[in-house]
Amino acid sequence: MPGLARNSTDLIAAAVAVNVAALAVPVMLMQVYDRVIPNQAGSTLIWLAVGAFSAILLEGWLRWARAVMSGWMGARFEHLVGCEAIERILGSRIEEFEKDGIGVHLDRLGVVATLKGFYVGQMFQSALDLPFVFLYFAAIAYVGGWIVLFPVLAGVALVGLVGLARARFHGARTAEYGINDRRYNFVIEALGGLHLIKSQAMEEQLLRRYERLQGSAAATTMSVGFWNMMPPNVGASVAQFTTFGMMILGAWQVIEGNLTVGGMSACVMLAGRSLQPIQSAVSMWFRFSDVTISRERLSQLHGLSKEVSENCPAFPGDIDGSIELQDVSFRYGEGLPLVLDHINLRVPPGRTIAITGSGAAGTTSLLYLMMGRLRPTSGRLLIDDYDMAEWDHSDLRGRIDYVPANGVLFKGTILDNIAMFNASLHEQALAAAGMLGLDEPVGLLPMGYETPVDSQSSNFLPSGLIQRICLARALVQRPRILLLDKTASSMDHDSEEMFLWLISRLKGRCTMVIVGNQLNLLGVADEVWNLSGGHLSLVTSVEEVCDGN
Repeated sequence: MPGLARNSTDLIAAAVAVNVAALAVPVMLMQVYDRVIPNQAGSTLIWLAVGAFSAILLEGWLRWARAVMSGWMGARFEHLVGCEAIERILGSRIEEFEKDGIGVHLDRLGVVATLKGFYVGQMFQSALDLPFVFLYFAAIAYVGGWIVLFPVLAGVALVGLVGLARARFHGARTAEYGINDRRYNFVIEALGGLHLIKSQAMEEQLLRRYERLQGSAAATTMSVGFWNMMPPNVGASVAQFTTFGMMILGAWQVIEGNLTVGGMSACVMLAGRSLQPIQSAVSMWFRFSDVTISRERLSQLHGLSKEVSENCPAFPGDIDGSIELQDVSFRYGEGLPLVLDHINLRVPPGRTIAITGSGAAGTTSLLYLMMGRLRPTSGRLLIDDYDMAEWDHSDLRGRIDYVPANGVLFKGTILDNIAMFNASLHEQALAAAGMLGLDEPVGLLPMGYETPVDSQSSNFLPSGLIQRICLARALVQRPRILLLDKTASSMDHDSEEMFLWLISRLKGRCTMVIVGNQLNLLGVADEVWNLSGGHLSLVTSVEEVCDGN
């Protein structure tokens, strides 16, 4: 990560200064008890107080500076890793992405914050402080001799006790992540289909289902919470036991004449200070299970196959618009049935074809193959004799555009959605909208083309209007190939008439592949094909196909 090495050096320097400055107070305490009080040296006490106070201020400032540097590094880490994870999702193959629910992917993205805490957060600082434990032990040994063995054994005991609980915590945390995945998927599905749930009075059944999921989550959360509190509870007990033990041993040494009262006080304070880095380190080690699980989950995102190879050249910018499928077959996974079975099709530039199919015929999968979003299981897809498998087709705007059966609007304005949030395309967006007759219905809205919309706009915008907005978005850059997937199925009469007029106007100017079963739509096409059972066949009688569907 850029800048990490330089900032790590700064953090190491700050850690050295903080831990060395921490010796000032024990040293002052020892001098006060052993020299200042017996000799009644008031002036020496003042200078010792000034020195110790300065050391305390320096330590506080260094801790604040370290926190600022650590926060900056953490924010940068989260930004870079988070953006990389989103880039991996957006560039992944659709069939692989859809193997897991949206909630699972959201949970995987959420682990970036956990990894940030490990690499540049509290765990990183604990690792920097840990070596200075030996500095404190050395100081105790120098002042108090063999009594240093007591905090050493206390530190070993703390590590051992926390280690015994760590395996239980890992198992509980793994179970918690699995249940949360199911819970998040359920919530996303319920919120996305809330209108359907209410219309079919399914609230009670789904509430019972969520209660069962929540019950399982509560049980695992309780287990995680119990084991999660082990390090601080054990650490506090060990710290108190160490303080008490050092006082007893130190007092015994004072009675024996082997240690001064000031030396005893300094050893007690240094023993407590030596356990702080150990306690922080074992707490982080205890929670390393979170890091292990988080890395595994993030690696699953990075394991998504890329849609295109990094070595592929950019797809040519100027094409005529021919489409050719050579013996193309496709299935969504090993062992699953073929959706498309040895499809052969050639669409010359400027040609308009219609494809019919009923139910799960695979027409949408066929269109996704044509625009390169799905990869053929076998066979080749050629656009203008360019094999799509050999080119980077991640951005085909202006060459191939696709309009689905149910258009989606993104959070922004209507104009933003048509222009794809590109201010330089506003003029072309307004021209495309005007060609589709959007000026009049959009003009009736409170703010016209600046009316805010989002993915839930279907609640107040007619479906036909949404489809026309999405169609205008596809036409902004005048694509050479236009793929229309049941686009007219959710349109009202006026929108459908406008759609048919548009198809007639575009016919011959760009290549169009239209999926649908409406007779008036099929009549516009130069050829009509039927997809059934994974096989594509040329239709001779349009009326028979419409009656069959």
